[in-house]
Amino acid sequence: MTATILLVDDTPANLSVLVDCLSGTGHRLMVAEDGEDAIAQATRTLPDLILLDVMMPGLDGFATCQRLKENPATRGIPVIFMTALTETAEKVRAFTAGAVDYITKPIQHEEVLARITTHLTLRQLRQEVETQLAKTERFMRIASHDLRNPLCLILMSGELSRRKPMPPEIAQYMENIHASAVQMRRIIDTFLNVRRPDDVTNGTPRTAHLNVIASAVVGQNEPAIERKEAILELQLDDSLPAAACDAIHAYQALMNYVSNALKFLPVGGSVKISTRARDLRIRVEVADSGPGIPPSERPELFKEFAHLSNKPTAGEESTGLGLSIVKQLVEANAGSVGADFPESGGSVFWFELPMAPGP
Repeated sequence: MTATILLVDDTPANLSVLVDCLSGTGHRLMVAEDGEDAIAQATRTLPDLILLDVMMPGLDGFATCQRLKENPATRGIPVIFMTALTETAEKVRAFTAGAVDYITKPIQHEEVLARITTHLTLRQLRQEVETQLAKTERFMRIASHDLRNPLCLILMSGELSRRKPMPPEIAQYMENIHASAVQMRRIIDTFLNVRRPDDVTNGTPRTAHLNVIASAVVGQNEPAIERKEAILELQLDDSLPAAACDAIHAYQALMNYVSNALKFLPVGGSVKISTRARDLRIRVEVADSGPGIPPSERPELFKEFAHLSNKPTAGEESTGLGLSIVKQLVEANAGSVGADFPESGGSVFWFELPMAPGP
């Protein structure tokens, strides 16, 4: 791996030692004798690594590093300090300024090579990860955009079908299909950062009424409730204040909890959704009479692709992502998640969100 390394030291003899030390590595070497020149060269050439002397006249190493980290163009370049200072406070100051490591003078050949190799490798790995993440996000945006078009056709067809006379039971199923498709479009639009005019809050904090969301989630799950011959109970606090959160995120979180409970529920089981306010937080609980979670598997809850022994009871699909999605959505709104397992059996999955400030 060939890299560009900027060497910064106000003493020519020290620069000469560093150049001799690194001349056989195949790396491209650049030199600067003061902080201002180092900043100018780093901004112009964007080296892969900077070895920076601490004690320099004018702009010292700490100030130079801070300037580099304040510039978006040079912020990601790893900086290794070279210093004769051995006090802990000075080392802490170096890391506070943005350094990734330090080398103690007098320079030791093997140490310099080892630290340079380590941080160049880390930089390369970080760049590879960032590139892969960018590719993945681009793919997801393209996929979301392309999914939105057939989804709009489903909504249009559903809307036309709802205008036709049909038996009440079929009409209810059509309402569920329409509401589910609307929610899918909201999720896709949120990912694509597409907001309709009535979604704009003009800078005011977003709020959500969790009792309303709970009732909507129950309506969406009626087919699954009917299929499992389940009993679903709502125990909502009538005086519940609004939560300070994104309503779509809250809906997705509760939808995942309820669909998970129904997925693993035996035929004839029960699910209860409850809400209550406490300590300036709003708590939503989904309790079920299912098999619960074995103690050995509970630490895996809320992790992506968690492998749990429980299986869906009616052939439903399970990706292992539902609970991790709940965690991400709730924590993105300054909330917290958890699960309790009563001695009487079953599970109680909950999340808490901050209460919206009063008028």
